[in-house]
Amino acid sequence: MLSKDNGMKLIAVFWLLLSSFLCSSALAGESAVKSFVIPTAVTLPSKIAIDSNDTVWFIESNFNKIGQFQTVQGTFSEYDIPTTRSLPGDIAVSNQDKVWFTELDSNQLGVFDPETKSFEEYDIPTIDSYPYRVTTDKFGNVWFTEFYGNKIGSFDPRKKTFQEYSIPTDSSRPSGIATDPDGHIWFVETQGNNLGHLNPEDGSIREFTLPLPFEAAVGIVADGSGRLWIGGRKGRSLIMFDPANEKYQTYLMPNGGVSETLAVNKDGKIVCTLRTSSKIAMFNPATGEFVEIPATLGKSKPDGIAVDSKSNIWFADKAKNTLFRLDGAMMQKLWTK
Repeated sequence: MLSKDNGMKLIAVFWLLLSSFLCSSALAGESAVKSFVIPTAVTLPSKIAIDSNDTVWFIESNFNKIGQFQTVQGTFSEYDIPTTRSLPGDIAVSNQDKVWFTELDSNQLGVFDPETKSFEEYDIPTIDSYPYRVTTDKFGNVWFTEFYGNKIGSFDPRKKTFQEYSIPTDSSRPSGIATDPDGHIWFVETQGNNLGHLNPEDGSIREFTLPLPFEAAVGIVADGSGRLWIGGRKGRSLIMFDPANEKYQTYLMPNGGVSETLAVNKDGKIVCTLRTSSKIAMFNPATGEFVEIPATLGKSKPDGIAVDSKSNIWFADKAKNTLFRLDGAMMQKLWTK
């Protein structure tokens, strides 16, 4: 585990390198950071997802829309969700490039087809379930957490049918959800203080108590080896769970940062937005080292993070109504300096 003093030194060195690197890149006609302002003002862009063409999809929570940014053309499109005031919450892209999203207030699961530019919406069986986070598995099935329903929901797009699984812990408030390489479902219980595992083959659920009480964890992501990474809020830590030995390992976040949303890049580094500061954090599991990257100058509120096929890091900024891209190749060079 990286000590606080070493973490501070590392961040200071990284900041100097970042400043130098950005300047040299700018002189060479390159930029490690690019911003793309969303045409509609004050959309409050939140969660994002990236499809196989590296198109960025995002929630416009303030205007009941799904946003699209085509990275090759550099153009935005916005699509109105049919149900008014549905309060879209989270977004994911399936292996068929269908865009799935949760609708918190209307208690629906929605999907947008980029080819036909059409929406479909499906009523979730449990009333007022508050579908919170969503993901898709390797078979194209959609999985989501029911924050108030205390269930994990699944939807089969082929049969257009729902299946719901009750969580053993009462009022657990499931939030973040992820699929591992084997297609198993993992989720965090914000109030239950557990990591949950759902086996799709038999519907069984196991729970693993988080290392510290009252973590109020929300974000979770699975890496290529099947390890789970969780953002601990109370402990201000990054928590790793290895299913192979069913053990946790905790890494303290530098400067007491609180991770909000997480993603994994191609070489296994964990990236996350920081809820308490205008920064992006990166963690190298091989060395146990953190770095923090200022999201942008001035007031910033990064939320939603994803990595494209070129290892570029994308995130939404609520305060600036902007999508940001950190160049993956440049960030890797900077890390190895």
